[in-house]
Amino acid sequence: MNMKEIRKCKKCGFILGTRPNLKDVNGVCSACINHEKKKSIDFASRQEWLTKYIAENRTNKKYDCLVAVSGGKDSTTIVRKLFENHGVKKVLLVNLTEEFTHTKTGIHNLNNIVKKYNCDLITFRINPDELAASMRKGLEEELNPLKWLEEQIYQIPLDIARMYGIKLVFYGENAEFEYGSSETLEIFHHSSDEHLKIIYMGAIYPYAAQTWYASAKEVGFIDLNHFNEWQRQGQIENYSQVDSIGYNMGVWTKFPKFGFQRVTDMACRFVRDGDLTLEQANLLIKEQDYICDPSSKRDLCRTIGITEDYFDQMVDKHANRDIMIKDINGVWRRKDLL
Repeated sequence: MNMKEIRKCKKCGFILGTRPNLKDVNGVCSACINHEKKKSIDFASRQEWLTKYIAENRTNKKYDCLVAVSGGKDSTTIVRKLFENHGVKKVLLVNLTEEFTHTKTGIHNLNNIVKKYNCDLITFRINPDELAASMRKGLEEELNPLKWLEEQIYQIPLDIARMYGIKLVFYGENAEFEYGSSETLEIFHHSSDEHLKIIYMGAIYPYAAQTWYASAKEVGFIDLNHFNEWQRQGQIENYSQVDSIGYNMGVWTKFPKFGFQRVTDMACRFVRDGDLTLEQANLLIKEQDYICDPSSKRDLCRTIGITEDYFDQMVDKHANRDIMIKDINGVWRRKDLL
């Protein structure tokens, strides 16, 4: 791919042709196409259906359902909606903790959910050595250090739900639809079966980052500004993925391979939601998307037992030189944005 072949979505500015499973039609990415589809979905009917479905599918005497939580805005909003809108009385929360440095913000937010809604919480800690080895392997083989961890974050709450005989498990957005790799906003995850139903709350209520953030704030969620503990770089908001510092590197490592990371993801979402113009998003992407947060990088390297120089070597190994080039300071940048 030459620089002249690097294309962007005409509506939101997302880079085209690099993200796995993201398609486009006449220069418009499938994420933007899906966003328009949401306008024709009857979410009110889906919300009415959910209340009845929960009532008819209580399989545990104590818990109505299980929610996988990090303590973030989405976790908070899911639990809030279940209690306030759908007649839920008792929820089992499951949190998978990792070995990164946890923020005061994240600790507060998780405690807030537990106390606000009188929930029981199971915290699952993976063996640190196994976790570190898996993250090193992901980094070395695919420049994807969190691949295995993210699989566990999804799977372990399901295993616990089965152990407790809880049929209903809730997650946040349907990422396949929101990011454009699926054409239909399905309510159930494809791995649901007759004994376990995995429901996307983002298919019951239209998902929008700013809206869900505002909803979470109303019931005690705080962002990074509250403690002023971490001035993130390579980010354009302070309320997503704020629970631990090193975790953010799982997003940044997409940049050398695909030409985008968190700034692009959020800026393009904000354009679709009407919170930014395309011109504003393009400027933010150009000026900030390449930046690797030094605190996140340092925390990841400490956690998995490597040096920052070795991390840089892995980045160089996997960087997509069709679309990326190092600038005069040795920093990987998109060719079309220099």
